[in-house]
Amino acid sequence: MQAKHVLWMLGLVLAGTAGAVAQELPPPRPEDPYFIPPGVERSSEMPRTIIRNMREGRDGRIWFATFSGPIAWDGESFVNFGQEAGLPGRRVFSLTEDRAGALWFGSITAGAARYDGTSHTTLTTGDGLASDDVLWILEDRQGQLWFATPKGLCRYDGKSVKGFTTEDGLVHDSVYVLAQDASGCIWFGTQGGVGGYDGESFFDLADQVGRSFENVRAMAVDSSGALWFGGQEGAFRFDGEQLQTFSAQDGLLDDFVGSMLIDRRGNVWFGHPGRFPENSGGGATCYDGKSFRHFTRENGLGVSTVYCLLEDRSGNLWFGTTGEGVVRYDGESFAHF
Repeated sequence: MQAKHVLWMLGLVLAGTAGAVAQELPPPRPEDPYFIPPGVERSSEMPRTIIRNMREGRDGRIWFATFSGPIAWDGESFVNFGQEAGLPGRRVFSLTEDRAGALWFGSITAGAARYDGTSHTTLTTGDGLASDDVLWILEDRQGQLWFATPKGLCRYDGKSVKGFTTEDGLVHDSVYVLAQDASGCIWFGTQGGVGGYDGESFFDLADQVGRSFENVRAMAVDSSGALWFGGQEGAFRFDGEQLQTFSAQDGLLDDFVGSMLIDRRGNVWFGHPGRFPENSGGGATCYDGKSFRHFTRENGLGVSTVYCLLEDRSGNLWFGTTGEGVVRYDGESFAHF
């Protein structure tokens, strides 16, 4: 910050000098007022922060996108990588590991950052992103990266960014979650419904199933190629022809589904963030195709909210929470960090 101030003062001096040409510096990026300082850079416990997403890296570390920045679990400690990834003082909502092994983090107010383990680069609105708030990142089968933002959908081919909005056929400009099915179609959940991109054009799922959707926050594709998605109206399964609906009346713990995972056994997991201010409905539901099983604070999960889900290589399930740490479940017992 001191160096930027010196450059700014130098610009003022040059501007007041006869015959000199002053070059304006770009405005500083806005601070992130909701960033939660992690307290320490390394700890045996997860900081009390909001965890928005999780991924397992090739090296076995578990990576967390949190309101305290990117955090990694190496089996012994939780380490904050905000500075190394070029995102100090920024919330991180999304992350993925690309085919080259580099990690991508989607931040709030600072765009997307690529971290290869030693250095970082960033993509922002200055590079063509629709917004510097990146809510989800997906790498497709061609190696292109897709970014979900509150102002549209963006595709990055490694050289340039192309944006898509409702003017191009997008269902809604506020995009929250992305998935790709077996045919290669890119699906996206938005504030205004579910849509797809078949490589040539966009379409609205509402036109195929005869009903609309709103506030879609979770997506997954099962082994049969069926698309699962969920949000404030429950969970849905679309197999290309038929739409199935699942709600609390059908067996879900709660109607609001904020995250989703299909494990290696084919079980579908639903994460429920809970309802505020009454603080009810939080936890997880597991559906095996026949029956529903609930996981709550009272029956062993030990936390009242689930914001994201992950299955690691060993088959453990991870539950990310809001301010209550992270929970690992091996199928029999829970470990609470």
